[in-house]
Amino acid sequence: MARLEEIQEKFGLGTSGLKEDFSSLKGLKLTMITASSYGSGVSESAKTLQDYFRELGLKVSWQTIEAPQEFFEISKKISNSLIGLVDLTSAELKKFKDLSSQIKLDTDCDILYLHDHPALIAASFFTHIPKIYRCHFDISRASLNTWQFIKPYIKKCDGAIFTLPNFHREIEKFKNKIAYVLPSIDPLSVKNTFATEQDVKEVFNKYQITLDKPVILQVSRFDRLKDPCGLIEAFNLVQKDFPSAQLVIAGALAPDDTNAEAVYREALAKAQGNKNIKILSLNKQDAQISALQSGATIIVQKSLAESFGLAITEALWKAKPVVASKVGGIPLQITDRKTGLLCTDIKTCAENILRLLKDKALALRLGKNGHNLVKEKFLITRELKEHLKIFKKILQ
Repeated sequence: MARLEEIQEKFGLGTSGLKEDFSSLKGLKLTMITASSYGSGVSESAKTLQDYFRELGLKVSWQTIEAPQEFFEISKKISNSLIGLVDLTSAELKKFKDLSSQIKLDTDCDILYLHDHPALIAASFFTHIPKIYRCHFDISRASLNTWQFIKPYIKKCDGAIFTLPNFHREIEKFKNKIAYVLPSIDPLSVKNTFATEQDVKEVFNKYQITLDKPVILQVSRFDRLKDPCGLIEAFNLVQKDFPSAQLVIAGALAPDDTNAEAVYREALAKAQGNKNIKILSLNKQDAQISALQSGATIIVQKSLAESFGLAITEALWKAKPVVASKVGGIPLQITDRKTGLLCTDIKTCAENILRLLKDKALALRLGKNGHNLVKEKFLITRELKEHLKIFKKILQ
C-alpha cells in the first residue's frame, strides 16, 4: 500500500485527490539542498518531503553541502545572527560569500529548493533555474548587517516560504512571491510510530532508565539554544519534591553544527554525580527515540529560542503532556493549559513539570488534546498540498 493511501486509511485525512489534483507536476525535477543529512528538524523535513514527492511522481534529488569546516562555523553564526543573538563582522560575511562560491550544486532540475541560507549564495549563480528559499526559523529580529547581507540573495529567488507572516522582516517588492507553510510530521515514520511495550522496555533497560519511576524527556539536537544545562537545573528543583524522578536528554550531534560536541560535553559535566540523569547522543536512532518518547511521563522543550519545534509536534502526536518554552513558534502548538504548559524560565519549567507529575488527570487531558491538534493541523498531507500549489505557481 502506498504511504498516502495508508495515511488515508489509518487517519482519514482525505489524501486520495493529491495525485489527480497535481498530475501536471508528475516528472518535475526537484533538487532539495540542506546543510546536512541528519541531526536537525530541517534534515528530517527534507527527508519526509522527498519521500512523499517521489510517491506523487516528482523526480527528487536531495543534496547536502560539502564545504570546509570554516564554512559551517560561519553558517552557524549566521543562523544565530538571523534570530538576533549575535553580529557578524564584514570579514566573516565576505569569507562566507567566498566559500559559498566554491560550493557545487546539482542543477539538473526544474526547481532548486534551498532549505535555509547555506546554499543561497551558491544557488544565486544559476539564474536560469527557478529557486525557492525555505526559511525554517524566525528571522524577524535578524541582526541588521546580516539581514542586509542575506536579503539580496533571497530576492534573487523566485519564491520564499516562511512559517508565519511575522517570522521575517520586510522584503521590498517581494510580497507576491512569499508563501507561508507550517511544518509537519510524517505519522508513518519510524520516529512517529508508537513503540510497543517491549520496545520501550528494551530501550529503557539499555540505558538503565527505570520503567516504574517518572521520566522527564527532552529530545533535541545538542545546541545551547535548546538549553540542556538549564533543563538540568530545572530538574534539580523537581527532584526536591520528586527524588525518584529521572531526566533523559537525548539528541543528535548535527554534523553541520561545530558547537554540538561542546554542548554535549557541557551537559555531561552538568549532570555529573546525579545517577537519575541520562545524557544520550543518538544519531540516526529513530526507533530508540520513538521508544523513549512512548515511555516518557512528560516531554520537555526548554528552548531559549526556537523555530517551529518539530520535536514538540512529535511529543504531542505521542499524546504526551508537554512543557515548553514560550518562544518562537512553540505557542502555535502549545496553548497553555489546553495542549500543554508554557514556561518562561528555569523556575516555571520546574513548577510545570511538578504540576504534571502531581496531576495525572491534567497530564492525560493535555496529551489527548495535543494529539488531536497534530492530527488536525500538523501532518504531512497538509504540507504536501501547500508545497505542490507553490510549485505550480513558480512554474507558471
